[in-house]
Amino acid sequence: DGGSFTQDEIDKRTILRSKWKELIVLAGQRADELSKTQAGFKKNLMKDVKNLSVDTANFRKDFQANGPSVKGIPPQVAVERLNMYKEKLKLHERKYKLYTEGEELFALPKTDYPELMQTSKEVRLLDQLFGLYTDVLFTFEEWKQIPWTQVTSQMEEMTEKMDNFALRCKKMPSRLREYEAFDKLNQQIGDFQTVLPLLQELSKASIMPRHWDAVREITNTDFEIDAEFKLETLLDMDLVRYQEDLEEITDGADKQLKIREGLDEITSVWTTKEFVFKPWKE
Repeated sequence: DGGSFTQDEIDKRTILRSKWKELIVLAGQRADELSKTQAGFKKNLMKDVKNLSVDTANFRKDFQANGPSVKGIPPQVAVERLNMYKEKLKLHERKYKLYTEGEELFALPKTDYPELMQTSKEVRLLDQLFGLYTDVLFTFEEWKQIPWTQVTSQMEEMTEKMDNFALRCKKMPSRLREYEAFDKLNQQIGDFQTVLPLLQELSKASIMPRHWDAVREITNTDFEIDAEFKLETLLDMDLVRYQEDLEEITDGADKQLKIREGLDEITSVWTTKEFVFKPWKE
């Protein structure tokens, strides 16, 4: 009838019960292993957290003693130090993120790292100043390689970029204005904003070889205006020192061009005129 089982079905049920008991035993063993492993992970995490607290405190002391904010160091040295400490900070921040996630996983109280947070805040702040400092230096080095024949076509782009640098410098937090790099940066930007109009004037069609002779004389330099002539030559002259003399040269060149154009126009008009002379009758 429906309540009876065949011998084959009874054997299968017996095997199934046996396998099920084996599975329960295995699951228990796995749970024990997992519990031990979890305990090991938790113990290692707590040890790592403790080590990170010590490491970040030492990192903070090292940053204050030898970092980019040390008084009196040259800006370029400060840039190198900042880049070095940024890399070290990334390593500590990766550990901080990993360990914080571990604490959440094991329902542990979240550990604070005040020294790490303060150093991270200061690095981001300093990066505003030295990031701009690096951008400006890199841009100047790029511009030095511009052939003189291309300066006029790039003048608008150069002017816009310098205005952007000046705006970034103007918005710099007051805390950063104490640094030597800020003073140097501010002066470099201001000087270049003075130089750009001079370069524009020197690139005009009114500038003749004699005017370049005058430039050589007042700057006490020797150079040739040829295919190899690059902006670097003029930028290395510290043109700001000769601003008034250069303006006098370029203004004079413009006036001379107007006179020359006026004379050319008179010549052009009179060369087309025809004079007819008749005998004089008394």
